[in-house]
Parts: sequence; C-alpha cells; structure tokens
Amino acid sequence: MEEYRNANELRCGERLAFLRREKQITQEQLAQAVGVTNQAVSKWESGQSYPDITLLPRLAAYFQVTVDELLGVARPQEMRNLYLGIKDLFRETAKEECFSLAFKLATLLHEGAVSGGYKGHLPWDEKTQYGLDQEPYKWGVSICSEPQGATAHIRNGIFFSDQKYYSSMSRGDMAAVSETLQTLADLHVLKTLYALYELTVGDFDNGYADAAEIARQAHLPEETVRDCLRLLETEEDPEGTGRLRLRGSYMHLPALLQMFLRQ
Repeated sequence: MEEYRNANELRCGERLAFLRREKQITQEQLAQAVGVTNQAVSKWESGQSYPDITLLPRLAAYFQVTVDELLGVARPQEMRNLYLGIKDLFRETAKEECFSLAFKLATLLHEGAVSGGYKGHLPWDEKTQYGLDQEPYKWGVSICSEPQGATAHIRNGIFFSDQKYYSSMSRGDMAAVSETLQTLADLHVLKTLYALYELTVGDFDNGYADAAEIARQAHLPEETVRDCLRLLETEEDPEGTGRLRLRGSYMHLPALLQMFLRQ
C-alpha cells in the first residue's frame, strides 16, 4: 500500500467517511461489517492509516463502488456524462422536490468554487457533507469574489457570476434598478414585501393574502400597508376576493435581497 500513501494521490479516508455518512451508519457499524476495530476505521477516515489491501474488495462491495472509486483515484466523469446524469436525476425526482435538489447541487458547486476546485483548503469543517445534509441552508454564510467570478451562499440563497459572460448594463437597465431600489429603501415597503411573501410563498397555486392579514404579519397599520402595496407588483386572486400575492420580479426579490446581507 506504500504507493498509495501520498495524501495528494490517495483520498481513501475522505471517500470512506463520505460513503459511510451517505449510508447513514456509524464507524462502529462499518467496523463490525468488515471485521476491524472502531479505532481502525477512525484512523482510516482521518488519514492516519489505510485499510489493508485485502480489505479493499470487501469495502468496495459493501458500499457498492469500485476499488478505484473507494481509493479516490478513479477519473472524474466527463462533463457530458455528468450533464446527462443530472438530467436523469431530475427526471426521477418528484416535481415538488426539484428546487430542493437543485439547491443541494448548488451547494456542492459553491463549495467547489470557494475551495479552488476542491484542491485548496476548505474554509469550514471538512467533515461536514454540505449539500447532502438535510438542511444545507443552515451551514452558514460564505462569499467568494475573484476576478474570474463570484459566488455567495447566504441562508437559502446561492448566487453565481461568471465574469466571462459579463455585459454592461444599459442606461434603461440602470434606471429600472434605481427605481426599484428607491422603492425598497422605504422600511414600510420592505416590511410589506416580506409579510406578503411569507404569507403566500408556501402555496404557489392558492397562496393569497388580504391587506388585513399582511398588516398583522408586518406589524403595520392596514392603511400603511395598502399604500405600500400600490408600489409593489402584485396580482389578485382570480376568484375576485381582493386577496393578493407578489408577481413578476417581485416574487423572487425577497430571497434575492437576502444576498446583500453579511452576517
């Protein structure tokens, strides 16, 4: 196993830890499955030692991977294969889970960009499986801005920008942004925006709220809320009840505005 002892070439410990957590088993359970001690598994995962060569086929079969994949020396898939695999994954995913899946994939892309393509030091706990945990939006705030591009992961939002595709904004675009920012600079408008968003975001098909509900959510007088609603893009319940929800670009503004925060 000496040929695999170079940490730059062999990533067996990292792969074992990843596969074990993915299978949702403890180090003790893995140790029992392959007939070694808990301490042996702990040393494998920390990189202090490596499994005996005779154990590799058993470990690979247990996790249903190849020995090369287990050792972390398998060549990465070509972009086309990854592309097709991701499309197949979305086809097999329930419609209501598609955005959750996309977000988890985006956390892995963000981590790859921030860490220099998984080649440099990760600025957080390397043992945590960002993107595979149940609530990846809770892991923290990370922002990386480089000449080549920028990415930010804040709360439930992930942003990417590739500078190769940057194009200058027109005067009309700038005027539209300025108008929107001036509108949202009013604290009452922001409170109304987020109140309406929070009342309706959970039900896209039937989620509507009236001014009284929005006022209670925003802790504002109802008349103030009605004035603020005139400045936002909204649409009325088609049944004519007078209840409203956000429409157009204002549907994603609440989540997008959170990207400005640094905590």
